[in-house]
Amino acid sequence: MGGFGNAGIMQKRKQTTCSRIASLFAAAMLAIVTSVPAAHAQGAVGTISQIQGTANIQRNGATIAATPNLPIILHDKVVTDANAAMTIALVDNSSLKLGPSSTLTFDESVLVNGVGAPSKVGLLGGHLHSLIVGAMRGSSTTFQVNTPNAVGAVRGTEWDTDYDEDEHEGSKGCRKRTRVAVEDGTVLFCNTANPPQCRDVHQGKHSEIRCGAFWQESSALGALGATVLGIGLAGGVGVGIAAGAGAFNGPGGQPTPATGSK
Repeated sequence: MGGFGNAGIMQKRKQTTCSRIASLFAAAMLAIVTSVPAAHAQGAVGTISQIQGTANIQRNGATIAATPNLPIILHDKVVTDANAAMTIALVDNSSLKLGPSSTLTFDESVLVNGVGAPSKVGLLGGHLHSLIVGAMRGSSTTFQVNTPNAVGAVRGTEWDTDYDEDEHEGSKGCRKRTRVAVEDGTVLFCNTANPPQCRDVHQGKHSEIRCGAFWQESSALGALGATVLGIGLAGGVGVGIAAGAGAFNGPGGQPTPATGSK
């Protein structure tokens, strides 16, 4: 009887040990599974809140169809078709609205109240409407829209950025154009010279850079400013400055770059 009793005790101990191992294994698996969404969330910088037409996300060599509520991850490239428009919701009610035939990259991010938010995006073509409010406008955070020939940094709440590489009247040979139009606040608008030339574009005004030059100013949204006085092209880079951006006060009638605000 004693032998059978000892065998029973040993069997119970084995069962208890197996149960503990199974519990530990289950806990480890649960930790692995739950860590995947957590890691995913750490890289998220926004969420698609609205979409019309067809768009896709290029992520880690794969192409993903854009759908509502899909998270946008740092280093994603968002591409909209000719019939499409998309709104990406950010923290604190900020948002980015991408127009048709547009390409936007998410290049850098910061934490805003513990939540990821884009700090630098790249508009490679098309139209972007930026609405930056709340904590994302705070002194501890920055937000900027880069194009191949310009940088627009947030000092305001709401503005539009357009970039194209079409042929434009008056600047033959220059196919890079960035335009900002400010609806609210002020945007610091810079070219990509070294050192860059920058100006503040205030509410109700717009500014334009063609290749490397400020091209024209405006007195109101939708209205062109002063007539272009001239532009020089050197190696495909515009070096002329439009009226309102600079005066022909330099030697030999060359334009003097302007660095003040408009």
